Amino acid sequence: MAWGFIGDDDIVLTPAERDIYSRIGDRQIDVFATGVLSNVYRVASLLRNHMEREVLGECNLSFTAFIVMFTLWVWGDMESNRLASRAGVTKGTLTGVVKTLEKRGLCVRQGHSQDRRRVIVALSDEGRKTVEAVAPSYNYEESRLVEGIGKEEQLEVANALRMILMRGMSLKEPSDPEIVEQGDIDEVE
Repeated sequence: MAWGFIGDDDIVLTPAERDIYSRIGDRQIDVFATGVLSNVYRVASLLRNHMEREVLGECNLSFTAFIVMFTLWVWGDMESNRLASRAGVTKGTLTGVVKTLEKRGLCVRQGHSQDRRRVIVALSDEGRKTVEAVAPSYNYEESRLVEGIGKEEQLEVANALRMILMRGMSLKEPSDPEIVEQGDIDEVE
């Protein structure tokens, strides 16, 4: 490799990473950051596709729909802006997902008691039952995906990802849409 500080014996690269690094060549690019974040993206895509195929397809849910429902299951009814932030989606995406879930009887939208422009989203009883039925299979597949990685390594990866979340939040411009709420990453239990 062309970087002098990475030897073939030091790391294991996927074919995609080899192609990327080969294309980068001697350019002044932080290949470590590229390696971390390109793998985060690829793992997230793999997770999404795997869960839709292995778990969520059985109940005709998209990954995003399940995450929205799971968010409501964990934190309860909430205003749509906050729900979008907590679920990690845009407000526009949330609107479409909630309309679909509402048509299927899995959630309900209610007007805010003090501001008619605001909307509160809640799981229906059927939505709650669906999350509770799907969650064990979902977690089983999560466990399968990290099988072979020791608990200590899993903790290290989780902590490193939290650090990336915190750093990303510290770089966020005040006008940027919130993808993760600051309160979600301030305190780690």
